[in-house]
Amino acid sequence: MSRQAGRSTCPGTPRREPWPAPATALGLPLGTLIGHADWHITLWVVAGIGLLTATGIAVGLPRVTLPAASLPDRLRPLKQGRVLALLAVTSLASLGAFTLYTYVAPALRDATGDNESLLTLILLAWGVGTLAGNMTAGRLVDRHDSARVLTGTLALAALALALTPLATRALASTLIWATVWGVTVGVVVVPQQHRLIALSPAAAPILLGLNSSTLYIGVALGGGFGGLAQEWFGLAPAELGLVAAGVTVLTLLWHLGTTRRPAAPAPVTPAPTSANP
Repeated sequence: MSRQAGRSTCPGTPRREPWPAPATALGLPLGTLIGHADWHITLWVVAGIGLLTATGIAVGLPRVTLPAASLPDRLRPLKQGRVLALLAVTSLASLGAFTLYTYVAPALRDATGDNESLLTLILLAWGVGTLAGNMTAGRLVDRHDSARVLTGTLALAALALALTPLATRALASTLIWATVWGVTVGVVVVPQQHRLIALSPAAAPILLGLNSSTLYIGVALGGGFGGLAQEWFGLAPAELGLVAAGVTVLTLLWHLGTTRRPAAPAPVTPAPTSANP
């Protein structure tokens, strides 16, 4: 994430966690390209990178001792209605995006003609858009109200998803569509993190952890929901864009409901602070 994206208007808060945009921009298209030749190679590459990363962490990072937080402490924020409402926005936005993205290869068959190189190019465009959105999000949130940034992003995402059946008929239009949609995916996480930190800066580590968890719950549910939508309604993969747009519109409506609630910080239990870095 950019330096701007790491800033916060709440003094003393930790750095916000980014969506894994570099991995999205490079890892997904490269994995698709390598996996087409031999998916075993993809898994060996992932294992090798994981081993290299573990070695770098063990050798290069200083030892840090942190007080342990109990499970009740980690779950206590979930008792707060406003926290749950904001986490639901994260999960629903992710569900909407991955209702289509899980099946993106068959959805783009008209544009790619089952050509793996073209699919890789489109996924790269989507990943670069995600990276650009993530880098831009910090500046937007620093300069504008985070709720308004999220409102505009969800509206643009719903429009892009609704245009999926039309925009993915040709390669050129698909590349533009993928980039725009990727930007919206990259933006969503940062204003959500900013809004959660604003509720209780002292509990930011726990709130950000919960936000990441709900994001990946949405990823898992999106894949299942997209599969069920195809089975129940006989939809073509590209038509999942309409379903994803519907979910994103519902997310936008829910989000607008959360902006009408009082913005006073919720009494969330602070997370333990670091010691002995």
